Amino acid sequence: MAKLKKLMNFLHTIEEEIREEVCDREGQAEDKTDAWEGWEDSEKGQDYVYKTEALDDLRSLIYEVVDKAQKIKDGDYY
Repeated sequence: MAKLKKLMNFLHTIEEEIREEVCDREGQAEDKTDAWEGWEDSEKGQDYVYKTEALDDLRSLIYEVVDKAQKIKDGDYY
């Protein structure tokens, strides 16, 4: 169980860092779109948006793993 708790703490920290990065990236994307309306439609803009979305998806998956690990730790296997 100690390893499970260590894993949960590590993943929780990573999830928080990714959440902050996603928020920063979304803010930067808004600034770039305000500067040039076609930015999101450009190749660079699309890549930026897709990466931000992928990071957010990864954050969600990490959250699910932490949640599942907590249930295992609590003995809630169902």
